Amino acid sequence: MVEAFVFIKVEPNKIDKVGMSVKKLSNVKDAYAVTGEYDIIAYVEAKDFGELSRVIREQILSIPGINKTNTSVIIEKY
Repeated sequence: MVEAFVFIKVEPNKIDKVGMSVKKLSNVKDAYAVTGEYDIIAYVEAKDFGELSRVIREQILSIPGINKTNTSVIIEKY
């Protein structure tokens, strides 16, 4: 299992709509609106890196209003 945080930058005034769309994706377990450089952080689970890549490229980045993503893969839980 691969777990990652996907940081999402969104066009102005589209945060709620994008956040709800992101949360509906089956691999997204949680989505949060946040302050700072990015607008939304999504917690994603995938069976492997190939699936994670497909979720980001084919599902998340296809949502209208998303300008940019940055992904951090979880390597250790404490």
